[in-house]
Amino acid sequence: MQWRGLRPRWAHAQSRAHAAGVKTEPRSPLLEFQLDLREVKHMAPHVLASAVASAGAGRHLAPVLWRAYGQRALELKKRFTVADLRRFLQGHAAANVKDAALFRDLLKAVWQGDPATPPKDLCSIAISLAKLKCDAGSFDDLAEHFARERALEGLESIDVSSLANAFSRVSCAHAPFLRALAAQLRQDAAGAAPVAAAMALNAFAVMKHCDKELFEALVTGSVRPCVGDFTMTQAALTVDALARCSEVTEDLARQAFRSFVDHWLRVGQLSFAECEDLARLASSAVRLQVEDAGLNAALARLGLRRVGSFSAAQLGVFCAALARLPSEGREAFLSVAALRALPQALRSMGLVDLALVAQAMATCDITFTSEAVALFQQRLAETAKEELAHLAADRAAELASLAAALERIAEGSKVLAGADGKQLLASIRPLSMDLIARRALRLRTAAALMALHAEFRVRDVALLDALGSISETRISPVLAGRLLRGMAPLGNPVKSLLLLIDDSFGASRGYQRSLPALSADLFAAALLDFAYLSEETINSLLSAAQACCESDAIPSDRALRLKCAAELSAAAHARLRGTAVGESGSAAWLADWAVEVSGSDPQLAPALVPPAPQGLRRSVFAALRRAGQEVPLPGLSAEVGFVSDLATKGGVAVEVNGPERFYLDSVEPLACCRLKHRALSAAFPAVKVSWWEWPSDPAEQDRFLSVDISGLDPVEPVDYEKMLAEAAQMPSRGAEGYEASV
Repeated sequence: MQWRGLRPRWAHAQSRAHAAGVKTEPRSPLLEFQLDLREVKHMAPHVLASAVASAGAGRHLAPVLWRAYGQRALELKKRFTVADLRRFLQGHAAANVKDAALFRDLLKAVWQGDPATPPKDLCSIAISLAKLKCDAGSFDDLAEHFARERALEGLESIDVSSLANAFSRVSCAHAPFLRALAAQLRQDAAGAAPVAAAMALNAFAVMKHCDKELFEALVTGSVRPCVGDFTMTQAALTVDALARCSEVTEDLARQAFRSFVDHWLRVGQLSFAECEDLARLASSAVRLQVEDAGLNAALARLGLRRVGSFSAAQLGVFCAALARLPSEGREAFLSVAALRALPQALRSMGLVDLALVAQAMATCDITFTSEAVALFQQRLAETAKEELAHLAADRAAELASLAAALERIAEGSKVLAGADGKQLLASIRPLSMDLIARRALRLRTAAALMALHAEFRVRDVALLDALGSISETRISPVLAGRLLRGMAPLGNPVKSLLLLIDDSFGASRGYQRSLPALSADLFAAALLDFAYLSEETINSLLSAAQACCESDAIPSDRALRLKCAAELSAAAHARLRGTAVGESGSAAWLADWAVEVSGSDPQLAPALVPPAPQGLRRSVFAALRRAGQEVPLPGLSAEVGFVSDLATKGGVAVEVNGPERFYLDSVEPLACCRLKHRALSAAFPAVKVSWWEWPSDPAEQDRFLSVDISGLDPVEPVDYEKMLAEAAQMPSRGAEGYEASV
């Protein structure tokens, strides 16, 4: 019989006779005995310990077997020796079988602090307990024992380093014990192997016990002379530890890192670095401020090769560090990571990781895909709830890291193109309020949160009032400007913050600031009607801006120069119109300077408010043409920093307001739109056409415009010279002038 076509599946299969003839490797009688449940109940202590060690090494993970081992150990705990306990724990650590209550009972029964106990056995017990992730309370007795004089004698440097690493894994920072460890390591620093030096430095850095003498001894005795003997993982651990404790190592850490970099680039050892090593190296380079174009390019190139192998936490750290290390391949790596790695990594990232990624992408102007934006928002809501639950449960939490994460998320929000701003802000609001109540939020985070609300046009008065409760005695002028620029678009002056801003600006009159910063601060103050800012502060800002303009310290970029002129013009005219009464000589000078810089062409004026919707603008334009109004485009300029959207032949300024000019879910216009309407109304008859009240029927549109335009009276031009003369005769007011005017 001949086969035609494809052979049936069973024709390729192994015959049953052949399969039955295949035999597995026979176990030794000893192993059979150790794994026999019937024999476990009769084992002696040393036999049980050997059986557990053998089962762990052979990865025999049957739960029934390990439960039998545990029950027999409890029966024999009074007969156990320290050596038996050491082998028993080593077997559990090898198999990763955890039972914290069992280990605690056995340790308490076997060892009561006997000083004659061999230190190597106790060292091995501590290492096994750390691998099994027991709590720090299990290490207190061991720490007190090793802190005694001469308790560490007989241990080699690798044993002492392993002991330090074990205590760092459970965050047991026992000060006397750490001092004893440091003293022992300093004695053996010259002969310590690379693995011992790396573990010791990393352990002390993790426990934040930066012993300057120890670090200097290890770096000079073990690290610098043996740079070529370190593996990439050991070298990454070493430089990461030195970077964490750079405040005590000073230039020593930077010199050691430079030695490693020169060796890596010379022999090409960087290609052997794993993802975790790359993350540590990039983070250390940022902390130590090491500027090396070759290292930066190599990190970006190697990261691009392994972009799909990073874990979620490693990807966050590496992206955040690489964004601050300029190189040709930096944008390429971040772009590929945003396109390929992020959609999967975002699903398991924590709040801190999300913040690092968002800030890194925003730094290099890399936008998320729509899928990544949706995943980011979903994961942000989940992690914010998790962190809030941890805080409510009084778990040990790094409040400073949570506050920094919120700040990074707020600053990196511009990469979330198409994100639901209301949902994003709602997801982090409970955590923000909780951190404010715990006084863990700083004013720099408050400035970032206010700027995020302004970007999404969400006016949360309750949150703003809560941010006003943050108390700091003094802030820098840079932070004061950030607070003012974040608060102003929301149109809600917070008295406590504005008084703090006023003190900062008043105390830094000799501080040199750039013209873009001064113009932005003055425009922000004008949006808030100069509320709670003293006359001295306002005049100081105006005088500083005038000094910058007179000294030709203006931006060379044309777009930025026109933006500064528009902001200064808007702020100066707001000052001259009487929103703040007092000396206004600098304001008048700045208004004239802005006209000279920007010229009379309205098309060159930058937009200080969101643009009008094109469809609504065309509809209003057509209605004006039907009414016989010849509309000059793009509108009328009052030379006050703003240009009207449309205008009639009779000199009526027409404002076309779309949804982007109002706060979210509100009919209240933005602060910048209110200031624009006041500026145009002071020079022209002004009409506002809002998107929700504009009818769809052409006849209704004509009726709507005829009623609004016919009821307007002509406005006389503002005489600023007369205002200046009157202002010179009026007394100046202090910081409470805003309340008095109200």
